[in-house]
Amino acid sequence: MLKIEKASVAYGRATALRDVSLLVNAGEIVTLIGANGAGKTTLLNAVSGMVPLKSGNIWLNDVKLSGHPPHKTVRLGMGYVPEGRQVFGSMTVMDNLTMGSYTLFSRTWFGALRYSGWALRSDRTRSNLEMVFKLFPVLKERKSQQAGSLSGGEQQMLAIGRALMSSPKILLLDEPSLGLAPNLVKDILRLLARLRDEGLTMLLIEQDAAAALKIADRGYVMERGRIVVEGSSRELLRNDEVRQAYLGKTRA
Repeated sequence: MLKIEKASVAYGRATALRDVSLLVNAGEIVTLIGANGAGKTTLLNAVSGMVPLKSGNIWLNDVKLSGHPPHKTVRLGMGYVPEGRQVFGSMTVMDNLTMGSYTLFSRTWFGALRYSGWALRSDRTRSNLEMVFKLFPVLKERKSQQAGSLSGGEQQMLAIGRALMSSPKILLLDEPSLGLAPNLVKDILRLLARLRDEGLTMLLIEQDAAAALKIADRGYVMERGRIVVEGSSRELLRNDEVRQAYLGKTRA
C-alpha cells in the first residue's frame, strides 16, 4: 500500500534522511525503531507531505505522493496521529472528531464555515463517529468537554479517533504511548492490533520497541537517517544487535 523509494530529506545543509526505502503492505503494522534523532518523525512528515523530499519517491497504492500537500494526502487515504497528540484544546471532543472528517466533504475555506453544521448529517460521518465511540466509549461520555481538559490518555484516544474519522486507508502513528501510564500503553497497543485485524494498515513509531514489535508484522531499524536493519518482528526480536541496542537485553 505504501512504497518509499530512496527518499532523502534535508534541512538546509543537514541531511535528515538518506536513501530510505521501505514497504508497507495492506493489512500490516510496520514499525520504525531507532534512537531519538534517527529520522523516524522526519520520515512520517515526508510521507504525509509536511516536509518536501530532496530526492526519491513515495507512493500510496498507485498514486505518487511526492509534492502533494498534507490536506491532499489525507484525501488520498492517509491518516496521521502526530507526536504529542496535538488536539484542538479549546474545541470540544465532538468538534475535534467532526474536523477529522473535514477533508471528506469540504474543499474550500468557505466550505469550512458551513462544514460543522451539515457534516454530522452525512451517513459516512455518522458511521465513522459510531465506530470511534465504540472503540473509545469515554469520548462519547465527554463529547461536550473541551479537549484540552482531557487526561493524556483520553487525548491520545481523541487523536486516534480524529484520524479515523477521515476513513484512512493507512494510519501513520508517531509515539502514541508517549507520556502515558503503562496500563494505558497496553490498551492503546491492543487497540492498534485490533484495528489491524479489522483491515487497517499502519506505519508505527513507538518508543517501547519491544511492545511495538510484539504487535507489528515487520519492522525497520533507522540510524542517522538510514535503514540499517529490516525483517519480520520475530527476526528483529531475536536479533542480538537490535536486542542490545533497543530492547535492553541480549539473547542467552
